[in-house]
Amino acid sequence: MRRLMEFSMHPPIPDLPAELAEALQLGIIVGQNQSFAIVAGRCSAAQAEALLRIRESRLYLRCASSWKEFCPAYLHISSSQADRIIRLWQLHGPAIFELRQLIRISPQDFQAVEPFIKENALHFNDEAIELDPQNAEKIAGAVDEICRNQPPKEKPEPTIPDRVSALEKMCQTIVFEFRHLAEIDCGGEVRFNLGLTLKCVADALQHVNRQHGLYPTDSND
Repeated sequence: MRRLMEFSMHPPIPDLPAELAEALQLGIIVGQNQSFAIVAGRCSAAQAEALLRIRESRLYLRCASSWKEFCPAYLHISSSQADRIIRLWQLHGPAIFELRQLIRISPQDFQAVEPFIKENALHFNDEAIELDPQNAEKIAGAVDEICRNQPPKEKPEPTIPDRVSALEKMCQTIVFEFRHLAEIDCGGEVRFNLGLTLKCVADALQHVNRQHGLYPTDSND
């Protein structure tokens, strides 16, 4: 199958006017892509490269008025799916597609595995495992172990706008809870404590406002 899919590597068809050669080459690519049913998880490296070439050279305009129209009509995938495939090719080259022909792997996990792939083999535990269907089970095990041994990713510090947004949601929750408890007949002592808590919170917020001038208030406050 790999040899059949090498159509994207072929040079322009010789002995034809350039315009006709491009049109014929597009027909070959479309026919091959339909035959092998492009899907994001099982797309070959050659298909991904062909998609990139069709989009960047605007060959699709010979068949459709736009890339968005061309993809579902001729490739049976959406333009956004095609763009994701092209993006994977641009980021990782053929390796991710060769691996995804053998096992299921997300782009995120592939980032951890990518340094271990060299010369069409997965190098792990002093062994070069060729990217071949007969090694699929061994490759899957090695990939699982590589991903498990990755250090946990540190969460980035939230930005100031993110913190303000989170604070707004917290305040909405607090106001809702005060309102809800105030409507319940919860007894004199509990209600007194609720009112005292409300006053303490209100006083503390007013103090913050007076210190930092976050919101204008009446001079009598």
